[in-house]
Amino acid sequence: MLQFVKNTLILTVLPIFLLLSGCSFMPDPWQGLPGKIKVLVSFPPIYSLVKSIAGDRAAVISICTTTGPHDYTFNAQDTILLRKADLFFYNGLDLDNLFVERLSKDASNPKLQFCRLSNKIPKSQRIETKEIKTGPHAGHNHGSFDPHLWLGMTQVLLMINAIRDELSSIDPEGAEAYKLSAANLYAEVEQIQKDGKSALENKKNKVMVTFHESLSYMASSFGIEIAGVIQKAPGGEPNSPELAAIVKLCLDKRPSFIAVEPQYPRSSSAKLLQEELKKKGLEIPLVEIDPLETCIPNELAAGWFEKKYKQNLEALTKNFQ
Repeated sequence: MLQFVKNTLILTVLPIFLLLSGCSFMPDPWQGLPGKIKVLVSFPPIYSLVKSIAGDRAAVISICTTTGPHDYTFNAQDTILLRKADLFFYNGLDLDNLFVERLSKDASNPKLQFCRLSNKIPKSQRIETKEIKTGPHAGHNHGSFDPHLWLGMTQVLLMINAIRDELSSIDPEGAEAYKLSAANLYAEVEQIQKDGKSALENKKNKVMVTFHESLSYMASSFGIEIAGVIQKAPGGEPNSPELAAIVKLCLDKRPSFIAVEPQYPRSSSAKLLQEELKKKGLEIPLVEIDPLETCIPNELAAGWFEKKYKQNLEALTKNFQ
């Protein structure tokens, strides 16, 4: 609660003070960025898709980079970004909309348009989630639907179309350019799915355990079975009964590997699960599969999403038996 009050004071008082006083020690983050329109996005995969479609017609900035939307805390610099932005793309489904909508109230920018991309995905194309009712993570859920839409191929194609349409609406002169770039990106994503399915086609054991509930859309896109999830809430370690249940699932399902994420240390519950299974005669490797929620800032660019997704598919192909 104290942190929330501090954030609120910073967001509402500091930017106003800086603007009224004419202070220059907080530089304009848009300065020097080429582009007719200014586009904000909430985190890296959306940045990559938007930049691939917008090209040089838009200056694009991502709020999150090294910190993912699960853990992000907004700040005064974000408010400065919103004051000059024309369009803001975000995911929704209780992933990033909590800080995006809080920021929007302090933007003082009536021309700023918001696009919640999850609203562009029909409910029939979303994966439902269940609230945790017992244990240390009781009450945790992302809402009614899994928010990790960018990891599903069908969902990404719908996002590409939505981004194209929103950019064309705010910049009609660039509509043809957006249409062409979006078509190229659409075709590339379709090819990624085709190649991935082909590479995984003859794998007999496409079963894995995941670190947290982030890979369901990817699994659905490529015919993969998720035997169990280690952390029901990001960063929340399982208790003894939960760990025992996952061990039993693994002994029953015999997954090819345990998927771990670069955003979390391998010395956590994934390693503990691996050690418990080894005691029972089942040796399973830890394999890094990136949910693409964070990015090293200087690597973020058009094409980043496709590159990282292909790396994930290469890891899956190499490690499924």
